Parts: sequence; C-alpha cells; structure tokens
Amino acid sequence: MYRRPRRRRVLAALPALMVGALLSPAATASASPAAPVSPAGPAAPEPAARIDLVLDLSGSMNENDAGGQTRLAAAKQAVTRIIDTAPGQAPLGLRVYGATYPGQDKKRGCADTQQVLPVTPMDGAARADAKQRVAGFKAVGFTPIGVSLREAAKDLGTSGRRRIVLVSDGEDTCAPPPPCDVARELKAQGVDLAVDVVGFRTPSSARAQLKCIADVTDGSYADADDADSLTADLGTLFRKGWRTYRATGKPVEGSLNGCQDAPLVAPGQYLDKFTGGRNLYYKVKKRPDQRLQVSATAVAEEGYGRGAIITVAAGPAGDGEPRAWLREFDQSMGWANIITTGGRSRPGAGNESPAPDDTGCIMVENDITDSGDKPMPVELLVGIADKTTQAAGARTPAPRTGAEAEGGFSFNSATPIGPGTHRQSIAVGEAPFWRVEVKAGQKLTVKGGVDIPADFPNSVTTGWNVTVYNAMREETLCNEDNDVTELFAGRTGHIERVCGPWEITAPDDTKSPDSKGYDVPGTYYIQAQVAEPHDEAKGIVVPISLTVDISGAPRSGNGPVFFFGDDAAQGPAPSGATGNGAESGSAKQDGAGDTAGAAAKDDGSLVGGLALPVGIGAGVLLLGGITFYALRRRGTA
Repeated sequence: MYRRPRRRRVLAALPALMVGALLSPAATASASPAAPVSPAGPAAPEPAARIDLVLDLSGSMNENDAGGQTRLAAAKQAVTRIIDTAPGQAPLGLRVYGATYPGQDKKRGCADTQQVLPVTPMDGAARADAKQRVAGFKAVGFTPIGVSLREAAKDLGTSGRRRIVLVSDGEDTCAPPPPCDVARELKAQGVDLAVDVVGFRTPSSARAQLKCIADVTDGSYADADDADSLTADLGTLFRKGWRTYRATGKPVEGSLNGCQDAPLVAPGQYLDKFTGGRNLYYKVKKRPDQRLQVSATAVAEEGYGRGAIITVAAGPAGDGEPRAWLREFDQSMGWANIITTGGRSRPGAGNESPAPDDTGCIMVENDITDSGDKPMPVELLVGIADKTTQAAGARTPAPRTGAEAEGGFSFNSATPIGPGTHRQSIAVGEAPFWRVEVKAGQKLTVKGGVDIPADFPNSVTTGWNVTVYNAMREETLCNEDNDVTELFAGRTGHIERVCGPWEITAPDDTKSPDSKGYDVPGTYYIQAQVAEPHDEAKGIVVPISLTVDISGAPRSGNGPVFFFGDDAAQGPAPSGATGNGAESGSAKQDGAGDTAGAAAKDDGSLVGGLALPVGIGAGVLLLGGITFYALRRRGTA
C-alpha cells in the first residue's frame, strides 16, 4: 500500500545558493553541441506488450451464478469488451481450454487446448474475426491449466514484453503438470513473461493454486463474481500491458545513503526505483553560470493514496540535505498512477563560490512508499541551460492533427498538438498525454470534454479530470476555483472542464507574481481521464475532445533553453503505437576529464557555499466536492 505522509508539511522560505557546476556537452570549450531538445521521448517507441488471453471453457462455466447469467455468458461479455477496446496496434491472442471435448477420457480432455486467435495487432479484420469466434464459444470439457500455460508461452514467442492473462473458475483437473510448477518453469527460463490471473467465481480450494501462478511470475491476481467485475478486472490487466504509464530511461541506481557514494548523472533521462521509504541521491555537475532542471516522476501500477508526496531538490552537498539550487514538491491529489514534480535553478548573479570540482547533489525524497512495499519506478530527467544551449535553440516536433493526434501514455510519448480541437475515444481508466509549445507572453487555455452515456455507473467521487503540467513536469493549477475534478454528480451527456486562460510568464516576471505554475515557458503537457471511476465503468469507451487555444504574441527573452542529452527524442511514437516510451536521453559528456556514461562514480568532495535568501511560496489547493487537498511548493531557488 502506498502511504499517506506521516505529517503535513507547510514549508517556510529557504535560502537559495547558486554555486557548483555541471559540465554539459554544450559547455565544453572545444565541442560543438548538439541542438538542445525538449524532453519529448524517444523517436523509436518500445513495442506494446504481447498478450495472450487464456480462457477457461470447462463444463463448470455453464453454471448460472454470474449475476443472473451463466459464467460463460459473462466471460463472453468481458472478452468482447477487451477486443473492442484494444488499441489498433496492440498484439492480442486468444487461447481456450475445455472447449471441444465433452467426454470422460482424461487423456483426450487434458489435451483440449487450442489457440483460437494468434497473437496479432487488433486491426479491423482481426477484431471482427475475434468477436465472431468468441460468440461461438461453448463450455464442455476438462480444466488443463498447466498444459495451456505452456502452450500460451509458445504463442507469445521468445522476445519482447509478454503477458498471459488467465481466466479460470476452478482448479486444474489434469495435473500433472501442476499449474504452479509450470509457472515456476516459465519464470526460470528468464524471459520477460508474467501471468496475471482472474479467479472467476473461484472456490477457496482453487484460489491458492491460481494465486500461486500469479505470485511466482510477478503477475497480479484478482477475484471476480459477475460480468461487471470480470470486465473491470480484465480491463485493468490489459491496460497495464498496453495503455498505462510505462516509466523509461537509462537505468541508474541512486545512492540510498546520501551524496557521498552517489552516481554521477549528466543531462538525460534515467530510470530508478523507490524501495521502502528510502530517498535517492545522485551527483551532478553545474557551473555557476549554468542552470539546472531536475524532474522526478514516480509511477505506480495502481492509483496513489491521497496525500502521497514526492520532493526533488538539488544543491551543494554539505552537512544537510541538498536544496540550495532548487527544491519543489507535489502532493498527490487523487486517482492517478503518477505523481510528478520538477524544478529549475536560478541563473547565477556572478558572485557565487563554486562547489569543489563543480559537483553538487540531487535528492529525490520518497514520501510515497513504506518499507516492504513493492519497488516503484522513478523517472529522473536532468537538463542544463547556458549561453551555448540558448544560441542553439530548441528542437520541437511538428504538431499532429486528426487520427495522428491520439494521445500517448507518458511524458515521453505525449503527442504534439497545436491550437484547435482534437477528438478521439478512450477507455475509462486510461490517462493519455498531449504536449503543446508555449512562450512567454502567450495565454494558454485547455478545454477537455467527455460524453458520458446515460447508463454510466459512477460513484460520488467520479469526475472528468484535465491536468496541465508545465515544462518542469510539475502540475499546474487548472482554474481559479481550485477544482481538481469536474464531478459528474449523476450527470450524463457532454461534460467539460476548462483550464485557463493562463498567461505564460518567466520566473522573474513581476507582471504575474501568482502564476500557479505557468511561469516556465516551453513544453506543457496535458493529461485527460475519467477520475475515480466505479469499478463497473472501467473499460467503457467514451468519446472525448481536447481544445487548445494559444493566444497573444510571444515576448522577447523567452528564458533558458535546456539540453536533456544527445539522444533525447524528437517526439512521441507514430500513430498506432501504444505510447509506451523507450529509453530517453544519453549520458554522454564531451568535456576533457569528464566521465562518459550516466552513472559513473565521482569521488570529489562536496561542500557548501554562500547562501542567498529567496522566498518560496506554499499554497493549499481545495478540491471541489472531494474531501482532500494538495500542498504545492513553488521552488524559486
């Protein structure tokens, strides 16, 4: 379980200290830098997980105890929903057992497993064929779970991310091989394969066996009692494989013991993990004339408990925590599978004392997980800005329209769009991302609409949520009312949520001292979702619209241009890909004497410097109609 913080933190103003140095490729005397990039994600996306659904069609599926219908009818309904909502390029296969032999010969009955649909992208033809086959299913035979798992692993091939989703209403009637032994056998092969299991009307005698299959393969287990719960459970499992946020980056292991033995990181994106309640530390280099951006995004398989906090800080590493260059935090505001924040250091005033060897420290503070919790992926984005990067300018991808503007599923794969209205459909439980480029002096307005059907099952906290993140991957305020979600309150039909208009300013712009996060020109991210849906609603497809308006003339002096690594991408995956990003950002350093690679050790000493007091604002966001709140600290160091 992801915890609430032990205490609420109302943070006072902190001193800002502009000392230390980070030697980026853009800063070396003899090197010609690559053009700076925005943190957009990889040009070549990681392929979607290949998923094989293994469905129990044994005779017990004819029992009429699944909410007024047979288990078989409920299973057909749930599987048809999965087929309907699968992304067009999502590889899906279907295997059944107990479907063809109704007799008593155990040898024949225990060999009764067939691949009904090969693992293939769900284009129009494959979708229609799959639904026709599901409609004709009959439940007649034995329950050869172990044999079917072995065959399903063969269906998926030997490369890439693979998942088996098993639906069963009872225990194996054909062992040997015992299903859990087969699961261990598959795991021992060392392949990237997990087995998720849904126990459908499963007796307690069989539940332990099914849970074992999931446990030994690092999969998930869920119980379902009727068609609605089976549909919700399957929808959750398939979204996890296809359309959830997939944390990506160059692997790195941050220190758990402070800055002294921390790895050195250069501009780029990295992938680490929170374990227990431990913080993560990294060394970083920054000259006094350079600016540093650090963003951290924690990703959970399920929604966070309200109140979880992530903090990112950086500065010279003295006796205390590093925070003199920047410090930002964000507190989870509800149903989401990410919590993210970021900050930028201020430019030097020219009289700072650099840290020894220009080395500082980044700390990502973990107030999300407790000891014993499952490790949680954390993306770390590091960027540098100076005169060289400013002169080179930033590369941004061309906006997309129409079918090409389908949202991606991470910051890295966010789809670039421009002003106008963009329409698509999403399944409830999905939270796609888009990105827009805005400059100081322009005003940004984002309007998201969703069409809710008349029979939509919602709870008192269900609503329509549109979230805007600034270029530091920090959540911004949506509107003056501080509403986080537009609650449905039983409403159906078209429901809209409007964020803005907000004027984009520069951090030191006195024209807008209360910018609510809109004080960073650059790439803004938009995320839309049906928040806190009832379980029965998960997987329902709803039409949405996203309207972006950018007005006003850009002002001169649009602020720093950040370099995020030589390999940072030009934009998200092409249309039709699942939006799961791959590695982003190199760790290359070109300066003489610098360490090539993202996580090289640097044993230089770390000391403090001169402190410059800077005020830091803290605010409380009241969440309309929902009994929780979020604290946001706007770092200015």
